[in-house]
Amino acid sequence: MDDGLLVISSDRKVLRYNPALARTLAIRQEDTVGMDLSSLFRRYLLPVTDDDAAARLLLQAIENGADLPVTLCRIRAPDGTRRWLSISSIPADNGSGERLVRVRDATADLHAHHFMAGLDASPVVVFAQDTDLRYVWSYNQQLGLTDASIIGMRDEEVFLPDEAAHLTALKRRVLLSGETLRTEATLTAGGESHVRDLTLKPLRDAEGRIVGVVGTALDVTERDLAEEELRVKTRELKKRVDELRCLYAITHLIEVAGATPEVFLQAVADILPSGWQYPDDTAVRIRVDDREYCRGEPGASPWKQESPIVVHGARVGEVEIRYVCEKPEAAEGPFLREERMLLDAVAKRLGRVIERVQAEAALQKSEEKFRGIAQRSFDLIVTSYLDGGLNYISPAMERILGYSPDEMKGTEWEDYILPASLPVWERGRRRVLRGEQVEGLQVRVRRKDGEDAVLELNESPIFEKRTVVGFQAVGRDISERILYERLREQALDMTERNIAQFAVLADHVRHPLQVIMGVADLLDNEEAAEKLREQVRRIDKQIDHLDQEWVESRAIREFLKRYEL
Repeated sequence: MDDGLLVISSDRKVLRYNPALARTLAIRQEDTVGMDLSSLFRRYLLPVTDDDAAARLLLQAIENGADLPVTLCRIRAPDGTRRWLSISSIPADNGSGERLVRVRDATADLHAHHFMAGLDASPVVVFAQDTDLRYVWSYNQQLGLTDASIIGMRDEEVFLPDEAAHLTALKRRVLLSGETLRTEATLTAGGESHVRDLTLKPLRDAEGRIVGVVGTALDVTERDLAEEELRVKTRELKKRVDELRCLYAITHLIEVAGATPEVFLQAVADILPSGWQYPDDTAVRIRVDDREYCRGEPGASPWKQESPIVVHGARVGEVEIRYVCEKPEAAEGPFLREERMLLDAVAKRLGRVIERVQAEAALQKSEEKFRGIAQRSFDLIVTSYLDGGLNYISPAMERILGYSPDEMKGTEWEDYILPASLPVWERGRRRVLRGEQVEGLQVRVRRKDGEDAVLELNESPIFEKRTVVGFQAVGRDISERILYERLREQALDMTERNIAQFAVLADHVRHPLQVIMGVADLLDNEEAAEKLREQVRRIDKQIDHLDQEWVESRAIREFLKRYEL
């Protein structure tokens, strides 16, 4: 039960209580059973009460052993809100002398009582309707109908057709948008017109779904003297609504995806008459460059309005409105001042739409050109978004890593980068996400065939509304260059070692040769001595060749270093 119940004995001792009472008075002690009722209320009720007078009466009745009359007492609930409690007692029907004390949250009842008392005889009507716009609840109706008799009806069964249509449109708008709407509407009942200040809100169920409309209607009619003026203003308001609907419909057409300029301009020509006073007698002609879009018969007529269509500062056409028959005079011939404003606004809007269409066409052409370049490029081009992974992969990726663009779409760079290169990649990624350009980032990745490759990447951030949402990477496979550089270093190292070996060899050989020549000079046998000298000369000649190769090796080394080969 939602009500708190307390059972007390004939000597006013607590026998038992239900969980609702424990929640209401925040009772948490296990020893409450057996406590005197007066002590219970002093411990748990008096500290939270805001109504000292009611509390005194309540305690006096308890201490005197009298029945508790229905007593209202305002308290501070555990959650900090102010609540009204209704406290009363009745004898138990088991003849034991026990009594039942009921502690009931009467806040909602008091609110409802005060709400209805405040509305009685006031100019405010409160109502609720379901999604079919049938009345499901009403209070304080002032339309000659009782609150109960309007239940189940729609506005068209209560109000005049135009009034009902206007009301229905407003309420449908609230149902569709989920927004609160405040406006005025003229309602006729009992032969009298009343202007109502309407506030309409969506009615939602516990899960937040819209299940109807609730609203208030405040009578703001200035009777007798102001009725005619209000009718005029209502007609003017309806006209403005028509103009706004016309402009809204055109704005909606702009947002329709895939509509060609020809379809869009013809649709505008068909919609425009609804914004003028006499739509059935209104003809439209829209000219852009050498093409025309018409509605009705745009022939010669003395009753016309015209407004230029300007694109990038140059006139490219005009919008022309004609009445096909004579109408009463207004601000501009038969046309209202507001109609001139609407026509100029439409023409200006068409100019902006044409500018946008031209810009989109230029952008599409630019994108197609970029894609063509990317498709033919030997460098890889990849765009990646934070919330979607790799988005565009150029065909060069399949040549470099072996993966097709379709295979890689939606994956992450980290799926291909080897663990040893991940720290370098993460540092570069952080810089890009800060909005910086990163150039010459070298990472080692794994090809589809399992082999490694080294990519050199230049990365640029992708911005949307000044926020980095991804990045673009342009790069190439530098695996062969890395291999070549390693081989070059090895070649230079080998050349250095050869040069050193040539010098050492020449020195180690020439010294023994000099000794041999000295020995030949000391020999008595001139023939043998000459043979030794001949062999020494032959060896020395070979050493001269080695010296020449040493010089050439030095020249090669200098050449390689000078041109970084």
